[in-house]
Formats: sequence, structure tokens, C-alpha cells
Amino acid sequence: MKICILSPKIHNFLSTGFESGAGGAERQQYLIAKMLRERGHEVALVTRNFNDGERKTTIDGFEVWKTIPDVRGVSGAPKKTAAVWKTIYECEPDSVFVRGNDFLCVLASTFCRLFNYTFVYSVSNDADIEPQHLERFSPLYRTIFVESIRSADNVIAQTPHQRSVLNDEHGIESTIITNGYSLSPDSEIVPAEEREYVLWVGRLDKKQKRPMRFIELSKAIPNESFVLIGPPDDDDPEYAKEIEKMAQQVENLDFEGFVKPGEIDQYFKRAKALVNTSDFEGLPNTFLEAWRFGTPVISLKYAFDGRIEEHNLGRHSGSMKRLKEDVKEIAGDVDTREKMCRDTRRYIQQNHTLESVVDAYEKAFTGDRN
Repeated sequence: MKICILSPKIHNFLSTGFESGAGGAERQQYLIAKMLRERGHEVALVTRNFNDGERKTTIDGFEVWKTIPDVRGVSGAPKKTAAVWKTIYECEPDSVFVRGNDFLCVLASTFCRLFNYTFVYSVSNDADIEPQHLERFSPLYRTIFVESIRSADNVIAQTPHQRSVLNDEHGIESTIITNGYSLSPDSEIVPAEEREYVLWVGRLDKKQKRPMRFIELSKAIPNESFVLIGPPDDDDPEYAKEIEKMAQQVENLDFEGFVKPGEIDQYFKRAKALVNTSDFEGLPNTFLEAWRFGTPVISLKYAFDGRIEEHNLGRHSGSMKRLKEDVKEIAGDVDTREKMCRDTRRYIQQNHTLESVVDAYEKAFTGDRN
């Protein structure tokens, strides 16, 4: 079976020398693609032309097409459509996969219906499907996007909440396939008493991720060390400069900015806790990346369907006041963090193995409903 994955930033996880800010979603796609290939499937990765080179090449054993245009907005839609459709046609896949991106979903869905390819769509963020967030689109485009999701041979939700929204708001059936990671070996786990700082990792996005809240948090707890990591948001690069300037004025906060994908694990390993300040999420890969190293998560708003508290994976704070209290408690209590370390790693092993995730995707790519 040959799978074509359309992902504008997945090249950041290949040996390209160009690393500019992909996140957990792209890392997850790369890990899935790598394991699919190890199982004997052909995998073609379609991404941006990151180096102005030839449109098709081979990198790390993957067939790589550098043909995705700027997919933000629908301006120049005919030219963009032609570029993506031509690539899928030349790629000759059995199945086409899109995660999150509305414009690529519309293009891939239409192409697959016209030429009888299997199309699999995965929700990336709750904002992809929640009605209040879909209002950012015009009524016509909103309808086209939702109908494109509906037409997929398999629709993937990452969480029970996403499955409920798809069913209750749009009448779309979906299958839950969570994200998966390999558990880091015990030898890589840093003891709780040797952990150094409270960590924030994410895109520097004013509307969703809200890194300014982390800066406020660091100011409120001056006797604790904080580290902020994240690439600029493509739609608002000036905001990243503003965040960097403000962070540099806080004595107990280190601003690292963009960190290469191959180096990010070192920060998760040595963190006392990962803080999430987002207004909304999907299934944050940063949570899983932290937990695989035994690092608890303290989330301001995103509750992870209640599982953070249920499985002792950290804290769901609910307010900035409580967030400050939770950070003080967990950062300052070695015994609490030691227990959370054990519980988070157990949770990953029982619920988020990469092998089980790829098993489910293999079935989805055949067109069978899970």
C-alpha cells in the first residue's frame, strides 16, 4: 500500500538542514510515516518547497514532493489546486492523508472523490470542527470544508470530545485514534530532585497558545526558574518579537525561541513540569512528549477529558490564580513529582504506544472503518 501524506511542515523532521518551526502534529505524522515504512508500506511526503530545489526528491528513504503552496487562505486557489492535484496524481497513492489543514482537506477530498482514491482526514485541533471556531470562515467555505470532511472514507478524531462534536454538530461519524510515542528508557529519566525549571513549549500564538500568560506566571513566582520555547506564528511573526522582548526583562525566565526538533527532548527531560496556557487544544503532543519523560503537565484550561486529574498526570488549574498555586506546589514538592513521574509513564505505556496508533491508521488507510 502507498500512502500520500500532505503536510506543509513535515520536512522539518527530515534531514534537510531546514528547520523552521514544525510542531507536535508534524512530529506525530513523521513518526507514523516512519513506522508505516518499516512495516513495508510506501510513504510519500508532500510538503513545502523549503529550499527552492527540484519538486521531487528522496530524503531519509522517503519519497518527498516539495509542491505544497502557501495554504493560508484561498487567494490563488486555482493555481494552488493545480499544484496539489498534479502531485497526488503523479504520486499514484492508494490513500491520501490530511491532518487538520482546511484548504488541503478540501483539495484532497475533491480529488479523491473524482478519481476514486481513499481519503483519510484527521482532526488536529478542536478549532477545526467546533462551530464557534468555524465562524472564522465564510458560510460557503465553512460548508465546503465540513462536507469535505464528511466525504472522507475515514474521519479520525483524537479525543472523545472531538468525536462528540463531529457527531452532534455535523452528523459525521468518526473513529478515535489517539497520538502515540515510544516510551523513553528508564536510563533517560532525570530524578525529580535534579529537575531544573518549569517549561512552556508551543507556537508563539497570541490567539490560542497565549505565551504571555507564562511570562506573567514567571513574574509571580520569582524564586522558580522558567524556560519558554517556541517558534513564531507564521501569521504574526511580530508577536514573537514582542514575547521575546518581554521575556528578556524577566530575570528568572529564559527565552529559547525556536529549538530544533532533535534537541527538544533535552528540555522535557529536565523540566519539573510543563505548563500549558492555551485557550483550546486538540490533543497536545507536548503533553505526551512530557509524560514519556515522566514530566507532569499543569494545564490552565485544557482538561484532556478529565484524564489529567484522573490518572495523576499533573493538574488542570482552570484559572490563573490556581495555576500559580499548582506550579508552586508541584515544582516545590519532590515526592509529588516522583509519583507523577511513575504515573505519567505508566499512562503513556497503557494508552499511547506508537505501535497501537499505527495499527489503527493501517486499517484506516485501507478504507475500512475502524
